[in-house]
Amino acid sequence: MDATTITAVFTAAASSTNWTRTNLGLTTEVNTKDGHQYTVRLPKGSGKAYIAGRAGYGGTEFLDINATWSQTFPIVEAALAATR
Repeated sequence: MDATTITAVFTAAASSTNWTRTNLGLTTEVNTKDGHQYTVRLPKGSGKAYIAGRAGYGGTEFLDINATWSQTFPIVEAALAATR
């Protein structure tokens, strides 16, 4: 994946208001202009946010792309605000 798409996914996750608690951590789905739906997850306990996978017309792909800490902090804030 290119850096522009990765940044766009993490930026969209930082404004997401729909988060779900799973046994793997808080999870949200982000739709992008390229037609994919990306799964962004905050791991249980501690750690950086990451893109766990994407789904689209061609099928599903499992990914493990970590956010930077500066990208993770606003994502954590959005997830906590949405699940209060």
